[in-house]
Amino acid sequence: MKIFQVFLISLIAIFFALGSFANNVNESDESTEASKVKLEKHFVFDTIPLNLAEIVDASKEGKIFSGKCIDVEELENDPVNAVKYTFKVTEGIKGVKNDEVITFKQWKPTVRGAGYEVGKEYVLFLHPESDIGLTSPVGFEQGRFEIEKKGFIRRYEVVRNGFGNHGLSRNLKTQKAISIENDKFINDYIHRCSEQSIPMGYKEFVKAVRYLAEKENQ
Repeated sequence: MKIFQVFLISLIAIFFALGSFANNVNESDESTEASKVKLEKHFVFDTIPLNLAEIVDASKEGKIFSGKCIDVEELENDPVNAVKYTFKVTEGIKGVKNDEVITFKQWKPTVRGAGYEVGKEYVLFLHPESDIGLTSPVGFEQGRFEIEKKGFIRRYEVVRNGFGNHGLSRNLKTQKAISIENDKFINDYIHRCSEQSIPMGYKEFVKAVRYLAEKENQ
């Protein structure tokens, strides 16, 4: 029940943000570049539940990576009200390389409550950049995973998205399930963590993502 409440609240917030954005654009000079801004469909509809395979597929033309946020810049006088983020890539999975420093711009209403903090590490599934240079995580909080450290003596990393990983193994709407055919342990592990809404080990998660990304390329 909780996951659907989060979904509904997110959807309402996005529509309010879109309404506010549309009013601001209409009030501006129609001859300016800001009045020509077109919002991509993923800004509205990506709160639809997605399993991990669908998240990977939606970002196949974009970027998939883990990395640390090293800079956040709110762009003044930006016609599309964007925030620029700089990341140092730890592990490039698709579209970027290990140790690469990358920047991307995200529309400010899409980072409210789900942005990135300097010094924190994430696994991101980003859409390809739009015609106006913006991107966002697939499914917003669904494609944005925080990396956390667990354990006192033997430290290990886990990942969790804004939905608590719920629905990653099985689409909450269609019930379509993922399948990691080459590794039964990883397949069962991802399903168990998703069904129980618990953090997933970083290494196991990335292994599943790499398999699904390679599968999409076949």
